[in-house]
Amino acid sequence: MVAANDFLDSMAWDVAISAVLLTVCALTLPYNAKEGRVDDQAKNARLGFAIAGGASGFYLFLCGVAINVIWPFTFSSGVYNVLFGGMAALGGLVMVAGSAALVANVDLKPLAYFAAISGIYSLVDAYGILKYSLTSSPIVAALGYLGFAAPAILSIPACLIGDKRWRIVFAVFAALFALVWLIEAGTFTLQHLQP
Repeated sequence: MVAANDFLDSMAWDVAISAVLLTVCALTLPYNAKEGRVDDQAKNARLGFAIAGGASGFYLFLCGVAINVIWPFTFSSGVYNVLFGGMAALGGLVMVAGSAALVANVDLKPLAYFAAISGIYSLVDAYGILKYSLTSSPIVAALGYLGFAAPAILSIPACLIGDKRWRIVFAVFAALFALVWLIEAGTFTLQHLQP
């Protein structure tokens, strides 16, 4: 159930934007796993991704906090606050931290651990969605949360191992993450536009 006055559709579009940014960033930035950072020659691209990712993450974080603090789903006894608010706030923090790491061009390995634990949280949410039939489309919603979990967990080998194939695997799962959330975003928006 989606309330007519909520902002879940813009959040879903923002998640899709984040996933697209992750995909393109993984495929284009010259990342050096040995140093744990992006090569200096890509400064403009690195900063561009940092700004876009930071804006996306900041919005997602604010929406997550708003859901948890000021906009409770009273009809669900807080279940959807945990499902949507908690993951949005944590996912937003991962994006903001990633943006800060790109701006400073520091080692991305600690961020990968942060992202991976967030991915485990998303796995638990996906399991809960299926177990308790949460949302109007539990399978699609669970795929959305699994879509976040896969690249989040894969960020560890993508950042730690110098083999570019891990970055490609990460990018493939990030692209699938983007696709699922584009479907979710379109669904939310169409529900809101329905007279």
